[in-house]
Amino acid sequence: MQDRFKKFLIASGDTKAEIVPGRGGLLASFSVKGTSILYLDSETLNNKEKSIRGGIPVLFPQAGLYNLESGPYHLKHHGFAKLKQWNIVEKTQDSIVLGLSSDEETKNDYPFDFNLKLKAKVSQGRLDYTMIVENTGKESLPTAYGTHPYFEVPDSEKSKVIVENIKNFDSQKVDWTKDYGVKFPNQGKIKILIPKNGQTPAKEISIDSDPKLFQLIYVWHEVGKNFICIEPWTRNDYALNDPNKSIWIMPGENMEFSISISVKLF
Repeated sequence: MQDRFKKFLIASGDTKAEIVPGRGGLLASFSVKGTSILYLDSETLNNKEKSIRGGIPVLFPQAGLYNLESGPYHLKHHGFAKLKQWNIVEKTQDSIVLGLSSDEETKNDYPFDFNLKLKAKVSQGRLDYTMIVENTGKESLPTAYGTHPYFEVPDSEKSKVIVENIKNFDSQKVDWTKDYGVKFPNQGKIKILIPKNGQTPAKEISIDSDPKLFQLIYVWHEVGKNFICIEPWTRNDYALNDPNKSIWIMPGENMEFSISISVKLF
């Protein structure tokens, strides 16, 4: 299938990533030595009528759910940034910066002025992924930003995956024949060991995020799909329905949210 949206490659040696500004700023792929680290369903990438399954979608202004009946905004699941056209601000061989600013459409749903900068940079075996949220308006801006990495794991191998530093999560105790989505407190760096499968080498993936910012880790999968999502979220579902649970950015200020993904192959 020919890609409908243009991908922009960044690379450092044999570590590569692709970004799709026209599809919500999606980081569509990340690979090390030719081995895919992230899952991507290309059909959902190319069809704007479908929710993307794969890569790292942008979850802004909020990760998770929003209750339209009890809040002043008009936000869909995971917000609107993943549906917007992003612009390229800067690009080098190993990095890219995308930008998205508030417009009439966003302000109809979320009445705040903002400027987003999404920075992705690769180095040997590593991806650094940073969102900077700048409040360009005159009122404080609420957010509950989150990330959504889809890690490629064969469906038949999910029970064999070893995850370190997610308290009370054990892949062997999950019924992978059913849909699964559970949130856990973020305790810091997480390690995932995905066993060798056919010609694909074993992978040790480390996800690093600051628990002071990213309070939760959401583990999610769909039956029959070759991925497990391990998602650092700053706040829980419905955070933007409650001012006391939102993150507030003052006028003229910005806040930086960073995660890194490091990979070893065996």
